[in-house]
Amino acid sequence: MIYVIKEIRTDTASVQLVEDRFNKRIRIDDYSGDLENVIQIIRQHRSDWTEKTIVKARAKDLVHFIAHNFIHEADIPGYFLGEDMAFMVQFHTPDRPFNNKATFEKMIIDQILSSDQSSSIIETKEVKLAGVKDIPRLASLYSKTLKIYPTPISDPDHIADTMEKGTIYVYMEENELLVSAASAEINRTYNNAELTDCATLEHVQGKGHIKKLLKRLEEILENQDITCLYTIARSESVAMNKAFYQLGYTYGGRLTNNCMIYSGLEDMNVWYKFTK
Repeated sequence: MIYVIKEIRTDTASVQLVEDRFNKRIRIDDYSGDLENVIQIIRQHRSDWTEKTIVKARAKDLVHFIAHNFIHEADIPGYFLGEDMAFMVQFHTPDRPFNNKATFEKMIIDQILSSDQSSSIIETKEVKLAGVKDIPRLASLYSKTLKIYPTPISDPDHIADTMEKGTIYVYMEENELLVSAASAEINRTYNNAELTDCATLEHVQGKGHIKKLLKRLEEILENQDITCLYTIARSESVAMNKAFYQLGYTYGGRLTNNCMIYSGLEDMNVWYKFTK
């Protein structure tokens, strides 16, 4: 497995921890109980291969994590059923905190944020909801477009597993060929969803397919009472960041050397939006 999810419980705390060897990080998706014990659990489960620890922390706990040498990288307001979330991180190797493209990435985000956010009406009638029968075609698309990716998205078994657990996949076709797709990974405990796995075949890029897919996912999620939407997009991708900006998302910060994607280890931008 590319990652392992662990539920760790003690008498005074519990932690949902993801061991992610491919991206050389551990991620804390949720926690409860005594914060000192939470910190202790996180430290105990750091391994020799761990270069970065990421905690999805409740904003009210931010000062506590800072006191334990965590750095505040980004935010998603309303993530925890209306309660704000802060990405708190630690780096465990000298090189992991540094990216020589940071100035370039800041220029990209500054240009996007200073541009016109208005967008024309987006029609979604061409967008189709994927089912089990579409898994082979989705895997084929992802294998052609996402050569390096933080999750095994080109593996049909992975898509089937996530689909069974509630992830929604949508796609578009041209001449009966599946040419573009995206997904929404839903957290029903906290009424949020990550819009992700966006991909389009090269010969049809530039036609606005991704914005149509994202808009359709928004419609589906709003009908399911999912109130907080977010994405984590490559900081170097002008097109992806601009698409979310034009769809009304707010920039929430940058995650440094967050995961393996496209060219290797890259920074990722956080964007969020409320449906209601």
